Order: sequence, then structure tokens, then C-alpha cells
Amino acid sequence: MRKTVYVVPRAGQWSVTRGEGEAARDYSTQREAIERARAMAKADHSGQLVVYGRDGRIREHATYGMPPIQDPPGKKSVRIEKAVGKITRASLCGDPVPMRD
Repeated sequence: MRKTVYVVPRAGQWSVTRGEGEAARDYSTQREAIERARAMAKADHSGQLVVYGRDGRIREHATYGMPPIQDPPGKKSVRIEKAVGKITRASLCGDPVPMRD
């Protein structure tokens, strides 16, 4: 499960939290808070980092450790494979590529 770690300004310091209701850890500088939050997001093996500025707008965001995108098993498109094969054969033989109207 992906976890999001937030860096937000709070009472003159910078807080690192995973969301509402969870305890936050405060740091005196934003740089320290970002370093700690980034380490937490990476440690989850699929985490997200969101950094807010003093104005309340998102300043930076990053995602770590997302799994590679793969085709679902047994869901290959036969029609696409046939169309690509037809175009490839036509171009190799020097024939004009058939176009649909």
C-alpha cells in the first residue's frame, strides 16, 4: 500500500506527517523536514512525498518505488498485433500501406 508523507508549515516549524490524526514530528528547517520525509517515503517501498510552502500551495512532490507497468495476463490485443503485422509486411514488400476510410 502506498503511503503519502507530507511536509507542512506549523507554528514556525516544519512538520512531517502521514496524514490527519497521526502524530507529526517537527523540524526547525524545511530542508531537515524534507530529508526525513523523503527517507520515510522511500522506506515504504512505494511512497509519495508532498511538500507544502508557507503559502499553503504544493511546492514539490515525488513518488518512489512504484511497480513497473505490465500488461495484464491474457489481455493482449490480437487485432492490434494483426494490424501491426500487416503494415510491417506491406512496408517490407514495398507495397503501399493500406489505409482505412
